[in-house]
Amino acid sequence: MKKMCTVFLCFLLGIMMLPLTASAGDPEHPEFVDPLRDVKLFGLIPIPLQMEFKYADIVAAWMYEESINSGDLCISLQIRDLEERTESLEAIYVVDWVWNNDRFVVFLHINPTGVGSFVVERSLDDNDDMDDWMICDGTVDVETNIITWVVPKTFIGNPPKGSSMKDIFPMTDLRFTDDSGLPIIDLFKDYPYNAKLTHNYILRY
Repeated sequence: MKKMCTVFLCFLLGIMMLPLTASAGDPEHPEFVDPLRDVKLFGLIPIPLQMEFKYADIVAAWMYEESINSGDLCISLQIRDLEERTESLEAIYVVDWVWNNDRFVVFLHINPTGVGSFVVERSLDDNDDMDDWMICDGTVDVETNIITWVVPKTFIGNPPKGSSMKDIFPMTDLRFTDDSGLPIIDLFKDYPYNAKLTHNYILRY
């Protein structure tokens, strides 16, 4: 009887844990959630009128994998109102994270000429100097306002199943374009130090 109760409790525990495992890493259950309407001048000064900065306003970020493409790690960033072309300023979208004490960064530039390359970089000593980079696959979906980078796991060191992707941290910058003749400085930023939710992502494959 005692053995049957133990098996039954383990069964119930497994059922309770299953939705948590199945629902992680998607738009409904992101690893990172940011407050809306918090784009700031130079990342410091609040701006009362936020309508002009919707394409820099972070909503959420998450990671996921697909069993059919288990050699890739997908990183998604949702923006309040994503645009395939900006009108004047260049928009820079960034997500970085840490695994095994190494830092990885994906980024994308969108400006008046359109969408740039999807890029992933790595720093093997967790500093601001990147040791290597590559162009990866990705998508910009203006219907869902989601940018997704598809990163080969080989580039990030082939982390095994169960590895924890830590310190997931998205950022956005708006700056003058290279051909504007104006200083290339980050004018408007969404630096989500005021995040509403942060979780690590655990690899499934």
